Amino acid sequence: MKRSKRLGTVLQIAEQRKREAEQRLGMAQQTLVAERDKLVQLEAYLRDYQQSLISQGQKGVTIEVLCRMQSFKDRLLVAIDQQKQQILVAEFNLEQVKRTWQACHGRHRAVGALQERIVDQEQRAEDKQLQKLVDEMAAARRHYPAPGSQE
Repeated sequence: MKRSKRLGTVLQIAEQRKREAEQRLGMAQQTLVAERDKLVQLEAYLRDYQQSLISQGQKGVTIEVLCRMQSFKDRLLVAIDQQKQQILVAEFNLEQVKRTWQACHGRHRAVGALQERIVDQEQRAEDKQLQKLVDEMAAARRHYPAPGSQE
């Protein structure tokens, strides 16, 4: 089996790994987008809730209701902080997956380039061998004329 054919198998494996890495990269990007969207939603909800808290406070509420509302606001702030941590984790994961994808992509390109060089080498070797055979046949024809010719 030719080296180029054996490298074809290696190239297929590299291609498969690259595709899998691309899928993981896409999923990591989607996860990060989703985590950022959750933060935006939480922050919007907090703004709305703070407006509600202000308007309720202006209308007059009991201390108990005000304390419950403040407690809920505090829980929202904790949730926002936790969501920011989730975003940091998602960003870290994305960077790790991106590095893996870059490595797989680089290996795929390197194996592909190597296979192309080897195919070229094999083709040149075949061409050289064919030319040698043609030259030998031409030389033999000069030394041994075909039957029925007048040399």
